[in-house]
Amino acid sequence: MSGIRYFAYGSNLDAEQMALRCPSARGLFRACLRDHRLDFTYFSRRWSGGSADVVPHFGANVWGIVYELNPAEVPDLDRFEGGYQRIFLAVNDDQERTHPVISYEVPLKRSFRPTASYLGKIILWGERWSLPPEYLEGLRRIPIIPEPGT
Repeated sequence: MSGIRYFAYGSNLDAEQMALRCPSARGLFRACLRDHRLDFTYFSRRWSGGSADVVPHFGANVWGIVYELNPAEVPDLDRFEGGYQRIFLAVNDDQERTHPVISYEVPLKRSFRPTASYLGKIILWGERWSLPPEYLEGLRRIPIIPEPGT
């Protein structure tokens, strides 16, 4: 398949979730977005807390996965990414090769803490994709908010 490459860094690291959203999604490789940091700038009603975003930050890196998608499924992904806008980025693979990709960012950024379940999903799938241990350790140190109803 000659498809669109999409860089996932939040809950879409979850390959099962991506398969439901975009059945053609196929994880290709882990990748790094240079000079950005992960932040939680959007309030997700689904997760009852902050949702991941990439924010320019010199010297920081955001790790994720590059999926290949059928171009016909990109509008479906756009609908799932409500509150975000599609952007074009360049990410690097483990051999420092640069790849053009699409991704999503929050246009009107605020600051929220994620819930344990949301952040836990990112960490779990980051482990499954073998994201760098130091990156995963940084995720584990992110302050969380209590789950609703606890």
